[in-house]
Amino acid sequence: MTDWDLLIDEAAIASVVPEQYAHYRRPLRGALTVFLEGLPEEHQTAVLVDQAMLAPTATISERLARLARSCPALHKLGQTLARDRRLLPELRLQLQKLESLPPSTSLKDIRKILVRELGRLDRLGVVLEPPALAEASVAVVIPFRHQESGACEGVFKILKPGIEERLEEELSLLERVGSYLDEECEELGIPRLDYRESFEGLAERLRHEVRLDLEQRHLAKAHTAYAGEPQIHVPALRDFCSLRVTAMERVYGDKVTDHRFDDAADRRWCAELVVTALLARPILSTSDDALFHGDPHAGNLLLTPERRLAILDWSLATTLSEKKRVAFVQIVLGAVTLDAGRIAGALAALSEHQGGDAPDVMPTIEMSLKRMRMGRLPGLLWLTGLLDNAVQVPGIHFSGELLLLRKMLHALEGVIADIGADRTSIDAVLLSEFFTHLAREWPHRWLAMPGSRAFPTRLSNADLVGVMMNLPLTATRFWLDRGLDALQESVASWYGSRSNAS
Repeated sequence: MTDWDLLIDEAAIASVVPEQYAHYRRPLRGALTVFLEGLPEEHQTAVLVDQAMLAPTATISERLARLARSCPALHKLGQTLARDRRLLPELRLQLQKLESLPPSTSLKDIRKILVRELGRLDRLGVVLEPPALAEASVAVVIPFRHQESGACEGVFKILKPGIEERLEEELSLLERVGSYLDEECEELGIPRLDYRESFEGLAERLRHEVRLDLEQRHLAKAHTAYAGEPQIHVPALRDFCSLRVTAMERVYGDKVTDHRFDDAADRRWCAELVVTALLARPILSTSDDALFHGDPHAGNLLLTPERRLAILDWSLATTLSEKKRVAFVQIVLGAVTLDAGRIAGALAALSEHQGGDAPDVMPTIEMSLKRMRMGRLPGLLWLTGLLDNAVQVPGIHFSGELLLLRKMLHALEGVIADIGADRTSIDAVLLSEFFTHLAREWPHRWLAMPGSRAFPTRLSNADLVGVMMNLPLTATRFWLDRGLDALQESVASWYGSRSNAS
């Protein structure tokens, strides 16, 4: 059995994890060791052989990216982290190569799977057009033409041979990693949380990667939802689908991060389009359960020659209920009015905490409100930071959908930055869309009950009246609290200078 603990160098891990996240270095090294030691012996050997093919001078970033290619679960995690600005640029650059890899599945295997799933291709009027376009963590994509419908172009997305068993094996190891972190949290110096439950929720969502029937359902729903959007394109499903094969319209275009833009205004336009499509539209949806893409890495976002945003791969799409979207709006209202109690109530609605003492989230909320008083707008980026901190509070448990949404927001923030636009454009677009919808709602509010939230903004008339009535008190509280913050910082600075002098 390979001793991975000896092979995973702690100094190397430290070299790719920034100093402000140094407390995650030991847990990361331990979790990776537990994961790799749990792989079957032949899989461990294959990973080692793959690593041996790298040059002796290969960096730790190159080795981690190659490791991710060897394991479907790590591959998907690497794609998610590839645009996360909290990682060092060298590691992000290597992980971005995971977004779309050269195909390694043979044409013979592809044909074999297609015939088994769909029958003889010639009888269907289907002609493959190799080579395959790309290969991802669980599937390979190859173009085709359907002769009977005017040589219509399409692509097959096909699960790779044996991928279901391999992914399930690795996802069960993620749950083992969660148990390891639960048992060793004091030794590792990390908060005492229910890590196993969080990893189980994440694993359950990742299992959808090989559920192509779910992807087909999501794709059909998304195609309908965005049908009226002239600048957004979701590929249409074709007739030839099965549990292991999805047939869809072929889309041409560049990754949004690779496209050559004319100027800064053109980059800003693209970034705003991405935010509008992936965040504003579902957040302000009138549906009871709004559909979010869930996996917005740059390989799934293409800018077409017609300057439309094509959104690919809906396997990890998730829905967010009206109740949870109402809770998000209540958190922002609580921030605007500096009402920590309202924020705590909304976090409780988002959390799956049951029984026992309520989690003490007030210190976390006060810390977030202090950042807001120092100039941070209470937008989506502020909200994501609050959720990141809240999930570390013992007793707070977010669902798999919310965990996936948090990861989606971090990935999307990185994509926006790599397009070359200001990350604050996310909040700017959402704020603009929010007030546009609020203005459209105004005539209908005259006939609505005070507590009704049957609007895209999920704001009731009672919410709006409460905000207006509290504005004078909010302004007073803001300046008093900001003055207290400044006084505390001055006292701390004075004591610090006295200590250094002595």
